[in-house]
Amino acid sequence: MTKVRFAKALGTLLLLFAAAYGPAFLTVALLKLRPFEAVPVIIVITLAVAILLIKVVSGKAGGFAQFGFRFCHYRYIAAAIVFGVPVAWALTVLINRLSLGSPPPEVSFRPWLTFLYFVVGAAIQEEIIFRGLLQTTLARQFPATLSFFGTSLSYAAIIVALLFGLIHLEVNPITAGAAFVLGLLSGELRHRSGSLMPAILVHGLQCLRRHFVSGMGPPNGCLSPTSG
Repeated sequence: MTKVRFAKALGTLLLLFAAAYGPAFLTVALLKLRPFEAVPVIIVITLAVAILLIKVVSGKAGGFAQFGFRFCHYRYIAAAIVFGVPVAWALTVLINRLSLGSPPPEVSFRPWLTFLYFVVGAAIQEEIIFRGLLQTTLARQFPATLSFFGTSLSYAAIIVALLFGLIHLEVNPITAGAAFVLGLLSGELRHRSGSLMPAILVHGLQCLRRHFVSGMGPPNGCLSPTSG
């Protein structure tokens, strides 16, 4: 019974992921947009679709608040900074040393656009989709946790972090691994706090660190489905 429930939950997760990103990428393909044109279009469309999907699946009980649209205790914001800053620094160093270098000219942006699209836009958009829509839906259907060394991790947070890492494989394996670590930290903070605020902060810190290091766009450590 547990396996069947897990399979259904995973199927729902993948359907919601496709529903969130499908219209945006279809629009980009039909209009034949160039990367610098496609990024804001994808951010806006996927965010709008995700909010609509949350509205549909949330039901009356709890509404948007159960998907992380709420404030949280200040200790979780502090935890996001305490853990997010060193993680962002470590991942940036790792990516700089092991990844394949700067993005090609056709996907480069002015620094202020990099900040707007990836530090602010993608951090909000991706966390609403992955830790808001996807993780919450999965956790509602499969709320189990993995216990070890006196603590626990949400299976939903782990699975969604894995998906987050997999979609970054198009960049390179190092970035995919960094995305998984980022997703796991963001997901667990989302699970424990009940809010998306710590997750968005952790994500933004990672992209901000890469923004200052690269000075271009999009930063390797912050490449996402929004970059096409």
